[in-house]
Amino acid sequence: METYSMTQKELDQIPIMEALQTKEMKQKQAATILNVSIRQIRRKLKRYKVLGAGGLTHGLRGKAGNHQLNSLIVSQTLALVENYYCDFAPTFASQKLLEDHGIAINHETLRLKMIKADLWKPWSKRIKHRSWRERKANIGELVMLDGSDHEWFENRAPRCTLLAFIDDASSRLLWLEFVSAEATIPVMEATKSYLEKYGRPLNLYVDRGKVFKVNLNNPDDDKITQYRRCLDELGINVIYAYSPQAKGRVERLFGTLQDRLVKELRLANISSLSQANMYVGDYMKKHNERFSIEPKNAVDLHRSIQGFDLKEIFSLQEQRIVNNDFTLRYQNRWFQLGKKQKTLVFPGNAITVITYLDGSRALTLRQTKLDYAIIPKPIPEKTAIPKVIKSTKSWVPPVDHPWRQYQPKVTFLNC
Repeated sequence: METYSMTQKELDQIPIMEALQTKEMKQKQAATILNVSIRQIRRKLKRYKVLGAGGLTHGLRGKAGNHQLNSLIVSQTLALVENYYCDFAPTFASQKLLEDHGIAINHETLRLKMIKADLWKPWSKRIKHRSWRERKANIGELVMLDGSDHEWFENRAPRCTLLAFIDDASSRLLWLEFVSAEATIPVMEATKSYLEKYGRPLNLYVDRGKVFKVNLNNPDDDKITQYRRCLDELGINVIYAYSPQAKGRVERLFGTLQDRLVKELRLANISSLSQANMYVGDYMKKHNERFSIEPKNAVDLHRSIQGFDLKEIFSLQEQRIVNNDFTLRYQNRWFQLGKKQKTLVFPGNAITVITYLDGSRALTLRQTKLDYAIIPKPIPEKTAIPKVIKSTKSWVPPVDHPWRQYQPKVTFLNC
């Protein structure tokens, strides 16, 4: 006796087919009940009369699909994935197979094949509630800046940080730069390069790291960092994020870059910061073509940097007080101010010491640069103090001293 594997939907069709055979139900009624056409009812009834209940099942059930991939192509594809893209996600692996090997395979098909071959483990999805924030309408209206410390070169070079500027309206990568660490000077250099290419955005969205915000002993937020001072001088409004989820777009960007860019650097055999910074320009083009979207408005709100001296703005500026000998100390070095200056200098004046990104320095007062020289540590002159010689002999009063003239009175008592 032949057995069939049938679904509940197919089992429910058996009494309808029996009613059609015995003329208890019309084909139009059966089509309405099963929500199919009358023509489909006729085909089903014809198969049911010949094959019985088995005629209600799909003819290819239990057989290989007519449109399945060739087994040889599948084995070759999985071999390439295992050899070159073993840690690639299915979507990225399918793109690299098409780019580098000319093999066109759907990413979902590849995912199923990789799972079956134990080359990929499916992720469990967790549903988390998040408040959605609408994108800005224009490019340059809100730019997100963040850094990601990661093994970008997979031990081919020291661990480093990738700084990324991403536009909120279009998810477009504006600038990528590898730096040794997310410190003040590297962030200033990357921001200066970004501004020279695009101009000044209206708002910059950053976290509350030490480069961007003074977090200790600053209850009134009156203290600002060197980087924040630069942005204030440029008229760029700073917005602080209070959680990683608040700057979700740039966080998701680093999730993509830590997956894709790491592998692209590996395939390109890049093993240094300089090589990587030369390569990221080409990568940004491919990334933006695939992931960026069109903003609501076509107007770019980046403003011009004309009239701003970026070299003077992007610098470290600290104040020191002039001593009475017209010297001042900064970072354990002594600076002697020249006698002739373009502005009046007096002891007690607050001098601004400017350290530029290239390491050079300048001393300014009232926005005027001063002449100075680096000198050794000055040694204060010691005043000679006369030495007092103390005698070790005991003091003997002179002959005419009143103490020697004193004669005690003696009183005799009569016994």
